[in-house]
Amino acid sequence: MRLYAAQDDLWLDEIWTLHLLERAHSFADVFIGLHHDNNHVANSAWLLLIGPDAPVSLMRLAAVVFGSLAVPAAAAASRRSCDAAGLLAAFVFAASYFFVHYGSEARGYAGMFLAILLAYGVVESILVEGASRRRLLALAATIGFGTFCHLTMVEATAALVLTSVVRARRRGLGGAVAIAIVAGLASLPALGCFVYGALAPDFQVGAMVPLSPEIFDEGVAGMARATLGFPRGVDDFAILAMAALLALGLLAALPAERRVFPAIAVFGLPLLHVAAALPSQQYPRFHSTAAIGLALLAAEGCAALYRAGAWRRLAAIVLLSGFVAGDALQLADFYRYGRGHYEDAVRIMAERPAAPYAVDFARGETKAVVAYYARKLGVVATPVAPAEWCASPPVFLLVVDLPDSNADHAERRSAGPQDCRAAFLRRGFFPASGLSGFAWTLYERADGLTGSAR
Repeated sequence: MRLYAAQDDLWLDEIWTLHLLERAHSFADVFIGLHHDNNHVANSAWLLLIGPDAPVSLMRLAAVVFGSLAVPAAAAASRRSCDAAGLLAAFVFAASYFFVHYGSEARGYAGMFLAILLAYGVVESILVEGASRRRLLALAATIGFGTFCHLTMVEATAALVLTSVVRARRRGLGGAVAIAIVAGLASLPALGCFVYGALAPDFQVGAMVPLSPEIFDEGVAGMARATLGFPRGVDDFAILAMAALLALGLLAALPAERRVFPAIAVFGLPLLHVAAALPSQQYPRFHSTAAIGLALLAAEGCAALYRAGAWRRLAAIVLLSGFVAGDALQLADFYRYGRGHYEDAVRIMAERPAAPYAVDFARGETKAVVAYYARKLGVVATPVAPAEWCASPPVFLLVVDLPDSNADHAERRSAGPQDCRAAFLRRGFFPASGLSGFAWTLYERADGLTGSAR
């Protein structure tokens, strides 16, 4: 499933990483020389190793491998609840759209998912069987690796430490203290690299959107939809309420020691995001630890319901069937449309010399994607700035929309400054579906025609 999902076009953030790597003069620059928050170090190291001209499937191979390994890691983490919970966890992580998507994308999330699940399993072993040197070294390795994959590992690590404190308080805090010390030390190398880069005068971050109730609802509801197949087209707040009620019901079905990490991940971390007023919470990937907690909770909670028998067994079957159906529908759309079809659009643009083009003014970063595919095809695509429009009118217009949006890909539209507006006819619509990418509508100028936008 992940290999198949890894075949489509690279999208903006993956291309952005390749663009950052053009600044790398040595392997060490991956760790301390790329001063940008889009530098997911482990992923950048892989891309630098294979080179910018490698096939897309090879660029995404590390994510596919890590994403696939997360399936048995989830099984091992949940098996302590019971064997059935382990099997269900493997199934949920294998088939959940959220984990298939990010397990097939050349970024750092798949490695972080694997690291969180492995670290959770090690923490469980330490709490139950004691803090041996081998277990503590394994915990350090997984946390260190996960933090180099993506810094969101820091909040997952904090959730694991808090889990160990809550779980160990009746037996003594020795194990929890050992976990906390090892976790802190293991996080330092990646945090040190990030701080070093963040203090540089040329450090950059992507666009930040201030926190609002709507933004928060969009991100957490989007995470719940993609993880457990909640339906599209339903209001974000309604999805948020349904997911919260489901999580509370499943938590009630679990024994006390199995509730702690899922409860912290699903409820505690999103509330912490609100308390800290973190920006850009509209992206479901920013709630990755909550997605892992929700998936583990679904697996272990349904296994507990099924073991309880009577009507609870039927409830477990219904819930699992709903998860399967919802995720299957989202995967079907994702496999059909992918993260976008940018190369096809640029190939059409290449029919005209130099391919002067403009982007609807809300999505200027699209120029980086056009430049990447133009370079790949060996053609020239020249962006036309708004101030240059009248003197050098563009031949093509790219209109950019979010995936799965109700894009207005009208047959005809006009664009440009008021005193030199031009009419454009549609050449193609290139949809995208899911958690990454953009839908493009490509227009070509209808010479000699003018008109108003439709």
